[in-house]
Amino acid sequence: MIRASVILVFGIVPAAFCSADGPTFDVASVKIDDPRTRPPYAVTGGPDTSDPGRFHGLHMSMSALLTRAFGTRNTDQIQGPKWLNDSSGTIYYDINATMQPNTTKEQFQKMVENLLIERFHMVFHHETRGFPGYQLVVDTGGLKINEVTSDPNPSAADAKAVRGERGPDGFPAVSGSRTISQVAANGQHRMKYQERTMAEFISNLGFLIGSSQGRGVLEGFPQPRVVDKTGLTGKYTFILEYYDAGAAARRAPLRSGPAAADGPPLAASEPGGGISILTAIQKQLGLRLDKTADVPLDVIVIVSVDKTPTPD
Repeated sequence: MIRASVILVFGIVPAAFCSADGPTFDVASVKIDDPRTRPPYAVTGGPDTSDPGRFHGLHMSMSALLTRAFGTRNTDQIQGPKWLNDSSGTIYYDINATMQPNTTKEQFQKMVENLLIERFHMVFHHETRGFPGYQLVVDTGGLKINEVTSDPNPSAADAKAVRGERGPDGFPAVSGSRTISQVAANGQHRMKYQERTMAEFISNLGFLIGSSQGRGVLEGFPQPRVVDKTGLTGKYTFILEYYDAGAAARRAPLRSGPAAADGPPLAASEPGGGISILTAIQKQLGLRLDKTADVPLDVIVIVSVDKTPTPD
């Protein structure tokens, strides 16, 4: 479903769609990479790394550049010319750029966007479209997790983690907003979400749901989107235990049929009981995921973008 769109008249492109606006890299080199380049294809530097003033992307496709520019992990939220997804003739680029070391993630994304506008003459606009997925709501039985406040002394807790100390729940004794995962045998997952808002909890929940149903991104399926409808504004710490059919299938590719979908039987003493992530969220957290055909999300429509960048 398209809620709103910007109409472009053929042959007339508004100037606002063509001009770089906002922060740009201090210096940027963009070259077409040799298709014979062998892995590893390193992407290094930038905000929140050990080299925040320099970015190097080796053997990056245009799709990879677009997802960095617009900050989405879902490639179907970027629509454009067919060649963007034509793996048979993919063109790869070698990017070297410098920026101020205190550049934020948001500023970096804008710099990549402006690089695409300036060097590849990218023309784009935004639309809001509906995607199938889930609405996260508080279950009728009530919330089963408690709101928490942040640890006032994170450095002391992190020091314990360095020494390998763990809390009574079996997870590292660290503080702050973290997601820590432990994966047991045969697809059983045990994850601790620590000091997380609902927005942070759902940020990758669609990928976990897809994998747990054996329809993960690694299997080539589009991932369901999740929208927060709980009305909860605090931070929460909780453990989620569930069975991941996709992980189990990847570890045992010869298993097939209903048993693979339902997961191997677990002993009564094992956490989670082999239940799906949807059931685990309801039983363990007091939340519920209701299916919906219309999760509204921003879609970037690439009207045009050059395959060959302008010379450095």
